[in-house]
Formats: sequence, C-alpha cells, structure tokens
Amino acid sequence: MRDAGAVILMLLFLAAPGWAVGNPEGYAMDHEHNFQQDIEGEGFAVVYQNVNTETHRLHNYMHGSGSIDMATLIHSEQGGSGEEMNDPVKRNISFVEQNEMTYAPHRFIYGTGYYRQNPIVYNSQLKEKTCGKNYQEPGVSMQHQVEYAQGFNKDIEVNLTCIEPVKKGSMILKEGLTYAQMRIDEVVTEGAVHIGELVTDDAHSWKKPLVEIDENYVGSFKIKKMMEVCAEKGEADDMPEDWLSCCFGGYGAMDKKDKIWGEEEIFDCSCREDAWKVSGWDDLSMDQEHARVAAQDETASGNTTADEDEMPPGM
Repeated sequence: MRDAGAVILMLLFLAAPGWAVGNPEGYAMDHEHNFQQDIEGEGFAVVYQNVNTETHRLHNYMHGSGSIDMATLIHSEQGGSGEEMNDPVKRNISFVEQNEMTYAPHRFIYGTGYYRQNPIVYNSQLKEKTCGKNYQEPGVSMQHQVEYAQGFNKDIEVNLTCIEPVKKGSMILKEGLTYAQMRIDEVVTEGAVHIGELVTDDAHSWKKPLVEIDENYVGSFKIKKMMEVCAEKGEADDMPEDWLSCCFGGYGAMDKKDKIWGEEEIFDCSCREDAWKVSGWDDLSMDQEHARVAAQDETASGNTTADEDEMPPGM
C-alpha cells in the first residue's frame, strides 16, 4: 500500500483575542485525573470515554467484535490561582491510544439454559471515533472516525491545553495560550474513514468557520496526519479604557490623548463646554447648561454642600 505521507496543518494566531467560553459539559473544579489501560483478547467490546474541563472536551468511543490489542493513556488537570507568574490558571486534556483490531464474529454462551443451546453471536464490524474540542476563542473541533472496518492498526494522540493570562489589576504580566492538536498514524482495512477539523471564533460560530476540513476515505488506506492550532490569549484589547485616565493616577498619569485639556480645565469641568463647542454644536443641552451654571455658582461662593457636611460641629 502506497504511503499517503504526512499532512501537517499549523495555524498560528499571534494576536488573537481570547476569553474563556464554557464547555457545556464541564465546570470549574480543581483536579488531576489519570487513566491507564492495556487490553488484549477476543470477543465483543464497547468503550465509552468522555473527559471534560471547563473549556475542553475529549470524547472517545469504540465497539466491535473480533480480536483487540489496545493501550490507552488519558490525563486531565485543572487548577492554578492565576495570581503568580509560576501559577497560571491551566486546563489540559491529553489522550494517547494504540489500538489494533481485526473483525470476526464471536459466539458466546450465556448460562445453562436456552442460550447454552442457542449461543449469542456478536457480529459487529469495527467502529472507533475520537473527538477533541476547545470551546474558547478560537473554537476548535478535531474529529477522527473509522466505521464498518474489517481491521485497523491505529496510533492516535490528542492534546488540548489552555493557560490563562497572568494579570495584576488591569495589567497583563504574562500572555496566555490556547492549543489543540490531533496526530493520526493508522492503517485501515476495508473501512470508511472520516477526518474533520473546524476553527472559528465567537462572532462567526460554526456557521462560518475560518478553517473547515472534511475528508472521507472508503476502502483500505494508510493515513498519517497532524492537525494543530495555537493561539495567544491576550486580553489587552478586551478591557475598555476608562473615560478619563487621570482617575487612576492624577493628571500626570493621564494618557496623552486626554491631555488636550489643561489640568485646571479638567477638574473644574470647563473642558466639557470646550469639548461641546469643538464637536460642532452651537449650544449645550438644557441639562448640561444647568449643571455648568450650578458648578460656576458653587465655585464662586467657595462653599459647597459637601464642604458643609464635612465641617466639624461648632465651626
């Protein structure tokens, strides 16, 4: 059989905005989970594996009758405070499986009654499906499926990772990362193979994916494939700026674009009238005009209601 070669797909979004979007089957619980198995035998087998974090999901399903030689490793973890550079909030699911199956009908005798004389015959062709999903932005779905096969020898790996940015107040100390990968190396005998990938964002959802891959093969094939998506999770553009930057550090800490007005104009609110005139309107609204006149009267009198409330008794 001719080697189909390696197909490598890598997408790098170096400035993609990122924010957590919940996995409907996951939730925020700090944990670390490990699963290992090594199975060899003949008969009928059904496997269902579903692993979740708050933002990722791994689903693996298999059934069929015949011989099986399978080893599986699954690891998932979720934790971190996000308050320190060396303790970011991290979510991860990793899955590795090597599975060799050959289809054959299998007879099984149940008990000593009717089914001893009439054994149950399992006659299920082989099916296996693995799907990894990232529910963040960019949203990623990777899927591999084998159906109605006479046999397959498969080596598959899935990695789903999210590391949130480390922030101190509104400042990002360390950018985050979201990553999804699926690697496939297999030989399929007389079966139907489907491989798919979608990459999208929150605005377009699954109706208009940025990347859409849909591959189907029917017959006997040798397939090697790598699908990989990596995006930087920065939140600098997601935080709206305050309407007046000096509120956090005085006039000296203001952004340059806010210093078009002088310090005195800003704090006595006269810049509001100047800004209104610059906008092209001839007059202020009644509410703004009343507020401006009231502010001028209070400044002229040198005594405001707030000042009177703060004066100690007897003054």
